[in-house]
Amino acid sequence: MQKNILIIGYGDIAKRLIKVIGTESINISAISRNDSNNQNINKFNWDWLSDKKIDLKAKNFDSVIIIPKPSSLDEKGYKDGFIIATKNILNLLSNLNINKVIAISSTRVYGGHHKGAVDEKSIEKPSEFRGKLILEYEIALSQILGPKLTILRFSGLYDNQSKKTSHNKLHRDQAAKIIAHFIEYKSESSRANIINCSEDSEILFSEKSIINTKLKQTGFKF
Repeated sequence: MQKNILIIGYGDIAKRLIKVIGTESINISAISRNDSNNQNINKFNWDWLSDKKIDLKAKNFDSVIIIPKPSSLDEKGYKDGFIIATKNILNLLSNLNINKVIAISSTRVYGGHHKGAVDEKSIEKPSEFRGKLILEYEIALSQILGPKLTILRFSGLYDNQSKKTSHNKLHRDQAAKIIAHFIEYKSESSRANIINCSEDSEILFSEKSIINTKLKQTGFKF
């Protein structure tokens, strides 16, 4: 039987994900705010900043992937992408039958005060509006979705064309592979999982250094 997967936020990462998982044995529906098309998936255009409804036809999904994006890089743009959009997305999901939800987040939630190793037990203390709003987004999803939810906190994304990378970084191809891994992964935890997703790097005691031990313990290999 084919799996049904819904991707909310059909952009670069989603396109890379589809290349990883393929479409032969998986039925993929994807939502975007623009008119991009892909003949191999069920593509829907929906402005999740509005109160408009959307009919996805299907009601049952094995996995839902949420890939949020700010409408602009200022505070209003982040409120749009992580607060207003999340309310409308949760309203959409309330009418669906879902086994699991994978939500993409950011290691920005830890803030800049941390020095040395940072893992999932480290205290979230955002130091600017982006991290604060992203943490609000995580909390809103956790309160509604509970044990169905896995939060993947990505470090600074880059690709082969990037001229500059951060100390804590994650290639966009690896980001797609991590999402694919968690579509199949079955957690033994009864509560929401939070996973830091960052490539191996030296632990620096002069700045925040994201640890990926928990990610590797799930069986993911870079």
